[in-house]
Amino acid sequence: MRPVRIIIAVVFAATIAVTGCAAHSTAVNPKIDGPAPVPVPEPNPIPVPVPVPNPTPTPKAPVLADGHYDAYVRQVDSGRDRLVVDLVQVFHDQAAVTEAIADGQSRNDAQYLSTYVRNENPRLRTLTLAGNVRVELFGGECEAPLIHKLSVLAAHARSGANSYYYVLTVDGGAVQRIQELRTSNAC
Repeated sequence: MRPVRIIIAVVFAATIAVTGCAAHSTAVNPKIDGPAPVPVPEPNPIPVPVPVPNPTPTPKAPVLADGHYDAYVRQVDSGRDRLVVDLVQVFHDQAAVTEAIADGQSRNDAQYLSTYVRNENPRLRTLTLAGNVRVELFGGECEAPLIHKLSVLAAHARSGANSYYYVLTVDGGAVQRIQELRTSNAC
């Protein structure tokens, strides 16, 4: 068994010697064709601004579409030409009686109503006043200047009383006309 081990050891040593010499010869004596290339660093590219498309501003949708709306006025900001309103439903004559009863008023109280205002939604909307807004108020305010009419309207809004409601005419996203109406009978 000893001769087998000796033979294996000799074959193994010969294999290492041949492999080691081959590896050593290529590593020690590399083929040289000239001077080794010197790596040239790439120049830092100058950042070129990429044009960003200028987005076209999307026009704001009007708060209310063109038309007529019944509302309570909650705030008037004449300095910024704004009006804060609470839209309501208004019923007249027999419809007023019917709807008031449906909302829980007694038949005795509702039978004399000529106007009934229902306000189910507390959402407030801020509207733009047109530059030439017409304001029609009760109480001889027909010939008063606009700033005075807006002051009276603001006082009604601050009082919190719902004695008046207003028909708003909206056109082009702005309130063109405000007409004051009573929520109760005049007498």
